[in-house]
Amino acid sequence: MIPSSKRIQAVLFDLDDTLIDWSGQTGHYLDFTRPHLDNIYEYLSAKDFALPDRDDFYERYLTVLKEAWQIAKTTWSGVNFGCALEAFFNSLGLDCDHIDVHEIMRIYGMQPVPGVVLYADTKSVLESLQHRGYKIGLITNSMMPMWMRDVELQTYGIIEYFDVRLTSGDVGFMKPHPLIFHRALEELKIKPEHALFVGDRPANDIAGANDAGLISVWMCPSHIKRELDDVEPDHIIATLSELLPILEKLEQNHEKTWTK
Repeated sequence: MIPSSKRIQAVLFDLDDTLIDWSGQTGHYLDFTRPHLDNIYEYLSAKDFALPDRDDFYERYLTVLKEAWQIAKTTWSGVNFGCALEAFFNSLGLDCDHIDVHEIMRIYGMQPVPGVVLYADTKSVLESLQHRGYKIGLITNSMMPMWMRDVELQTYGIIEYFDVRLTSGDVGFMKPHPLIFHRALEELKIKPEHALFVGDRPANDIAGANDAGLISVWMCPSHIKRELDDVEPDHIIATLSELLPILEKLEQNHEKTWTK
């Protein structure tokens, strides 16, 4: 248990390009999505639904998703995968009353994307944080429900480290909206000033954490080229291991203030 005198009691992370490394995946989104769409196509075909040819099926899916994300970003509401699937099926003229969307999500067959792996120090850092008594959280701007992203976390062997895991699809708001940060903190029973957030996207992760009152750490590995623009992180790291001395320094400075 973290003593109440500690400044930081919880460390929250983004997922993609923060805990898992996408540098080995250079293909187009459709390249690794198409096998999952094939699963859905074959399932619906077996149910005798009238479908367009596969290429049109794939393109219609991408169009619906693109529109959903464009609309969501105007208010930072979270795209929900189930709702997006229903919109997709409606665009095809299918009767959603006769489609079990939850079953479709299962049929989708979520798996880690080929070429995407943990950073070399992800597990050791999470283990160190857990050993030191920090609560650990995960907040990802994913339309998928958490149970689908959990498939990846289980495959990577890191799911047991998290005390809370949230996707924007489940919460209904995405980073940088403060609600998704506050939802995680509520579940952890931690105040914003006692939490730190690590993420790779300045406009979503860092600006969001700043506005929500958390200490922000910008994860900026060498293969990612993003501009901060007018966003100001409290700290910048190139590897997750660099987070540990930052925490140590924050606690040392806090202890000096605490003991005065």
